[in-house]
Amino acid sequence: MSKTLILNLRDTKLEGNILDVGESFGVIYNISKDIFGEIAVDYVASDNNNKIMENDYDTCTMFFYLSSLWSNSNKARLLEEVTKYLKVGGKIYIWDINKEPKQIVNNKIMAVLPSGKIKEFEFKNINPLSKSSLELNERLLEKYYKIEESKLWEDMHFIKAVKF
Repeated sequence: MSKTLILNLRDTKLEGNILDVGESFGVIYNISKDIFGEIAVDYVASDNNNKIMENDYDTCTMFFYLSSLWSNSNKARLLEEVTKYLKVGGKIYIWDINKEPKQIVNNKIMAVLPSGKIKEFEFKNINPLSKSSLELNERLLEKYYKIEESKLWEDMHFIKAVKF
């Protein structure tokens, strides 16, 4: 069943050099552009990992990406990898879906940006093996980060954590 989920990002403020992991549907770019006017967002992809420097980023974002990974070990490896790129005291922001194994997710998401504009996109996850939840992602983060804020609403969750 398809739902429309509204994600209010009006108060989201991303700082410094930003490392965006996964496909963020243009949302992270637009949040950064609204705040800074000009932006420096680097994207993690297999073809540009050599451009990414360790301890160089103030902020890392994962926008509906962790839930796309099949196993907890893959999620843990990704978090370990991106943690190398964040400075001590850097922040990681994770927005993701709540999903149980065998559940199919096919939602329309309306993200309200700091400018008041709305960015719409479809989010699908038909992977029968993947599981995503606030508790699971917090457990994966606690090895490297102090959870500063977490929210759970409807079928989504948000985590803001600081690298120690």
